[in-house]
Amino acid sequence: MTEMKQPLQVENKLFLASSSPRRKELLQQLGCTFEVVNAPIEEVALPNESPNSYVLRMAIEKALSGFNKVAGKAIWVVGSDTAVVLNGKVFGKPKNAADAFKMLLALSGNTHQVLSAVAVVFDGEVFSALNTTHVQFKTLSRAEIEAYIATEEPFGKAGSYAIQGLAAPFIPRIEGSYSAVMGLPLFELNQLLTEAGYRFSSLP
Repeated sequence: MTEMKQPLQVENKLFLASSSPRRKELLQQLGCTFEVVNAPIEEVALPNESPNSYVLRMAIEKALSGFNKVAGKAIWVVGSDTAVVLNGKVFGKPKNAADAFKMLLALSGNTHQVLSAVAVVFDGEVFSALNTTHVQFKTLSRAEIEAYIATEEPFGKAGSYAIQGLAAPFIPRIEGSYSAVMGLPLFELNQLLTEAGYRFSSLP
């Protein structure tokens, strides 16, 4: 990962509480120098918890977990979480090929929501936001679903697909944020970092 130089006269440390290559690539688009901090949490929904509440809580818990692992002044930690929701049901990462097939078959021919939450922790204070994007899927044949699963791209992806990858031809339309569907809503994150007093080393 190529880092951009920052002014030496200020301490301005940014951490990303995620090992996701997609989130690292997206954060780089804001012109930020950052480090990755490993901050695993238990990702389990509470009883009767809404999808919106769950995704936002996960983002905040990831950011707080990362914040608790680093030390120093002028430190900002970013956490994010994304979920695919269809008819009120949350589609997480597939457990296996059969699970991926079931998810993709359900998404086929329908419009679902991608909930992408982002949180920034600075000096113990939490700043957070939630983006909702509507994603339309074309009707997929069983052969298309099986061929896509054979690429192994669905694994490790919420909803069993990657909009920036081989699933792009499945998606005729989105209403909302492309970066949020990838896993990190950049518009909201830029606003949160600014609100939290982060000093960008270069303009995005």
